[in-house]
Amino acid sequence: MADVKPTAVRWLWKGWLPRGKVSIFEGDSDVGKSTVTLDWAATVSTGRAWPPTVMDGKTLISQDEPGGVLLVGVEDADDDTVVPRLIAAGADLSRIRSLERPVDETGSPTPFTIPDDIDWLRKAIVEAEATLVVIDPITACLPENAKHGVDSSIRRILMHLVDLAREMDCAIVLIRHFNKAAGMSAKHRGGGSVAYTALVRSVISAGKLTDRGEQGEAFAIARTVGNLSKPPATIGYCLQDAPDLPDLPEPEDDQLRIAVVKWCGPLSLTADQLVGADGAKVGDARKNAPVREECEHVLRELLADGEMRADEAIKKVREVVGCSVKPVKEAARLMRIVKKPVRSGKAIDHWTWELPPLKIPLLDLEGG
Repeated sequence: MADVKPTAVRWLWKGWLPRGKVSIFEGDSDVGKSTVTLDWAATVSTGRAWPPTVMDGKTLISQDEPGGVLLVGVEDADDDTVVPRLIAAGADLSRIRSLERPVDETGSPTPFTIPDDIDWLRKAIVEAEATLVVIDPITACLPENAKHGVDSSIRRILMHLVDLAREMDCAIVLIRHFNKAAGMSAKHRGGGSVAYTALVRSVISAGKLTDRGEQGEAFAIARTVGNLSKPPATIGYCLQDAPDLPDLPEPEDDQLRIAVVKWCGPLSLTADQLVGADGAKVGDARKNAPVREECEHVLRELLADGEMRADEAIKKVREVVGCSVKPVKEAARLMRIVKKPVRSGKAIDHWTWELPPLKIPLLDLEGG
C-alpha cells in the first residue's frame, strides 16, 4: 500500500451521493422515488445547488458544473411521464439520456441485464458524459438466474457496477423497493440480499410523514447506511403540482397535474423513526406475518439448487431479513422443509434443509 496516493472522497451531493461509488435509494411505492430521482437529474443537468446538507450543525452546500445524466431501466414512458417530469423540475434535457436497449446479432432489441451488458452501459455513460446514473429499479436489470436473497449471487453482480462507478467517476444510484417487513429498522427494510447494503457506500431511505396538507404530501429522506462521512440530517420534501409551463402538456383535469419536488429543509428525525421502526415497534413487527413471508421467500431462493446446512440457511435468512431465529423456523415449518441429519459415526454432526419434492399429479391413463 506504500505506493497508493491518498485522495479525498468526491461528492455529487455532500453526505448523500459520493462520486465513483454506488448508492441505493429505497422506499415504498408511494413516496415518489422516481420523481425525486428526476429532480436529482435536473439538479445535475443544470448545475444548480443541491438541497443544503446539515451535518453536526454545519450547513454544507453542494454545487458543480452542469453534468450528464443517464437513466437506466426506468419503467415509466419517456413521452408522457419522464420528460414532462424533467421539464417540470427545470432540467436541461440536452444533458439527460435514457439508455437504449442492447441489440442481439440480428439487430433485435434485448432486455438490458447486468453483468451481461456492462460494456453497453459503459459506452452509454461515456457518450452521455454522465456524472449521475440512475438504475430504476435495480431488480429489473438482474439476470433471470439471479438469486435475490443470496449474498454471493448478488455480490458477484453488483461488483461490476462498483468497478464501473470507480472507473467512470460517476455516482450510480440503484432504486430499490422496501420489503414487506413494516416496522423493522431502516437498514433491514430494503428488499433482497444484504450484499446490496454491504457493497454500496450510501443507502438513502424515503418515508411518508403526513397526509396531504397545504404544502402537498410530506415525505423525508434519511441516510440509513454510509461510512464515508458523518450522517447528514434528515431532509423533508413535498410533492406539489407542477406550475403551468409552456412545454408541459395540459392535463385533462387539475387533479392529474404532474408532481414536482419541493425540498423543505432538515428535520430532527432518525432513519428508524422515518420508516416507523422506533423503539418497541421493531420488536412487535418481528412477530408479524410479513416477516415470516420474507423468510419464506429467501429460503426458497437459498434452497433452489439443493440442500444446505440448516445452521447456514438460518444465518443467511436472518442476515437478509434482519430477524430472530423464530420466524425462520416458523417459515421452514409452513414450507414443509425436509430436514435430514448428517451423522459422524453414531452422533449427529449437523442437519440439512431442502425444499419438499414437487407434487406431480398422476396422469389420467384412460384419458391418455
